[in-house]
Amino acid sequence: GITCVKPKGALYLFPKIDLKKFSFRDDEQFTYDLLCEQKVLVVSGTGFNYHKPDHFRIVFLPTTEELEIATNRIRAFLDGVRIKNEELVLA
Repeated sequence: GITCVKPKGALYLFPKIDLKKFSFRDDEQFTYDLLCEQKVLVVSGTGFNYHKPDHFRIVFLPTTEELEIATNRIRAFLDGVRIKNEELVLA
């Protein structure tokens, strides 16, 4: 549900959220919910005037260990959202 183009010299990534696979209204809801639940701060793509509300920006300047913690929290968050979506479909 998340894809990303390899950066070319930048210090950040701009992953794309497949909004069809998750129940997020837009990138702003994703970033807010992620911050509230997992305490990971990313910025919505629309915060950088990205034309579609389906991207977020993550800087990879922190240490490898910090990035591993953050990406694991993002994965846990998305896994939890996916499970909730599946439960709603089955109900």
